[in-house]
Amino acid sequence: MKIARARLTREGSIWYVSVMSKEQLTTEAMALPLAERISLAQALWQSIDTDLPDCDERAAVQEAIRRDNELSTGAVSGRLHEDVIKAARRSL
Repeated sequence: MKIARARLTREGSIWYVSVMSKEQLTTEAMALPLAERISLAQALWQSIDTDLPDCDERAAVQEAIRRDNELSTGAVSGRLHEDVIKAARRSL
């Protein structure tokens, strides 16, 4: 994924656009001071929350209880967190 950015030169008159990869953006974000990283994380999370469809909390809790029961009774088997993360990264 490439992210375009524009910057103003020191003279304040010329704009240029450069392309930054997600990895470069992440590196730059991680270099921010803690307070700025927290603020950025909050802003990103709020943008995600805004884009999510409204959900029925009662239905979500019932689904979580159903899944917990399936795991507890052995009806389904769980996966290790590391395996889930690896699979998610491969799908991206």
